[in-house]
Amino acid sequence: MSAKTNKTGIIFQTLSKNIFSGFVVSLIALPLGLGLALASEAPPISGIIAAVVGGVIVSLLGGSKITIAGPGNGLVIVLLAAIGTLGGGDLYQGYLFTLAAIVLSGVLMLLLGFLKMGRLANFFPASAIQGMLAAIGIGILAKQFHIMVGHNNETGSIIELLILIPNDFVDLIKTADINMLFASGIGLVSLLIMVFYSKIRNKYFQLIPAPMWILILSVGLSYFYMLLGKPYPMSVDYLVSIPDNVLTNLAFPDFGRIMDREFVLAVFAITLIASIESLLSIKAVDKLDPLMRRSNVNKDLKALGLATVISGLLGGLNVVTVIARSSVNVNNGATNKSANFFHAMFLVGFVLIFQEQLRRIPLAALAAILVYTGYKLANPESFRKIMRIGKEQVLIFLTTLITTLFTNLITGIAAGILVAFIIHLIINKSISLFISNLFKPN
Repeated sequence: MSAKTNKTGIIFQTLSKNIFSGFVVSLIALPLGLGLALASEAPPISGIIAAVVGGVIVSLLGGSKITIAGPGNGLVIVLLAAIGTLGGGDLYQGYLFTLAAIVLSGVLMLLLGFLKMGRLANFFPASAIQGMLAAIGIGILAKQFHIMVGHNNETGSIIELLILIPNDFVDLIKTADINMLFASGIGLVSLLIMVFYSKIRNKYFQLIPAPMWILILSVGLSYFYMLLGKPYPMSVDYLVSIPDNVLTNLAFPDFGRIMDREFVLAVFAITLIASIESLLSIKAVDKLDPLMRRSNVNKDLKALGLATVISGLLGGLNVVTVIARSSVNVNNGATNKSANFFHAMFLVGFVLIFQEQLRRIPLAALAAILVYTGYKLANPESFRKIMRIGKEQVLIFLTTLITTLFTNLITGIAAGILVAFIIHLIINKSISLFISNLFKPN
């Protein structure tokens, strides 16, 4: 009897740990899901759909124990380019075409899983991947910085957007637009919260993640104005847009451009980045597992592929394994897949219960979270680490970074791999040795 009671106690304790961890992760997944969708020029709800579908499908069918699935940072630049290119200026139509590309990318990920291509990430040089991530970070930062300071309509290439950043501050000094001034104030304060959050040691403050603090404070500000009986100094153009009834307002993919070259390139780009981001994240999270369990990466690829297909069919973004949310999951005591499932259920609850509050979230607040995310991806410390490894790794890193910034991710990663192979050839001074190292770029 005592053994049975003890077993019941262990099950309850494990369940409570995973419910708590799922709840904490959902507090981060909510603002990130909304923000990553907006950064991709997709409807905000599409990021939440990806997180919910990923949480349910991957927790049931995946091969990892403590990972979290949802929309990923790495795909923002690819999806942004796909929506802009496929829509030809019509962002919503571009989003529908991109949903079709997302569905097909999920099919390809399923195929990679069945073909046991989980070792695919080992093919890419580590420095090339770091260069790719840095380029993604700079791209996110370049676009979102303008929104963070109240400039919602800036367009252009990554380089052009970076060059335009000083102009934003000139505009803020000259403008009398209260919307822009108020949005920029919220954005800059939100960025300060992200930067200094880790330095505040109060254990009660630390119970709530920084992104959720930003949402609580920015939404609370709108209610404060309501309490004072004053109009909120920001129009709906500066706030998150959520449909009245999410279930009856789902978007569905348009396969009308399935034979076009741009569409095919988008499918391959999405598949490549989603697979790399997921495989690298799974590998990193395995190292964090206190029980030292190892994931079945091919099983995970299949689960992520199926989740991506379902998400795309329902109007959601790609589903990938995400390292930051998975790390939070581990740090909050998660022990098994159920934490991923519970995080999805909490997100469903947030969307159904707090729709009115979600519509009060300033775009500038979400942009600040993404600016900080972009900075972390492009962290100068990564470059310093690569410099310590060797000059040839710096060359691979910079080639990938610069080529990606001036062209696209596929061309950038291809250039990085090419430089890595050339370096191998020069170092080996032998065609046979070069061929033997061809699939061992690291």
